[in-house]
Amino acid sequence: MILYRFKNWIYINLINPFRTMNKLRGVFKPLKCYFRFGQPNKWYSKPALIHIVSQDVDWKDKYNSPRFEGCPYIWIHIWKLNLYWFWGLHQFQFSKDEDYWEQALWYLHYYGNTSYGSDKPDIRKARESWPWTIWNEKKNSWTDSWNDKFLIKND
Repeated sequence: MILYRFKNWIYINLINPFRTMNKLRGVFKPLKCYFRFGQPNKWYSKPALIHIVSQDVDWKDKYNSPRFEGCPYIWIHIWKLNLYWFWGLHQFQFSKDEDYWEQALWYLHYYGNTSYGSDKPDIRKARESWPWTIWNEKKNSWTDSWNDKFLIKND
């Protein structure tokens, strides 16, 4: 992580946005890169004259499971110009990427903490230990919410 700030003129914060995506290569479907160009957005407080930020997937731990916060991105702001690249499944609809990232983070970081215990990620064990369920009205019961459509190969 590189963090640099010079008064209010230059602000640089770099974290490898590809770190988690590279770990998922070959197991989960690759994400698409989207690009946005334009004026600064209103929700940013007055950015520096030059503002460069890159970020890996943003997430938190809640009740011993991952919660998605934001997609990986690279943002470059120079005076009144914004360049924004981000990686996701859906363009500008980050809430639709939530299931993908939570399953991917479970695969990378969590299922090893359960009784399965493993040093190396195993998609089959991650699927078996997935803790979340959803209500299925057709079956009138709770069913597993794991979604294989995010995987490259189904076991």
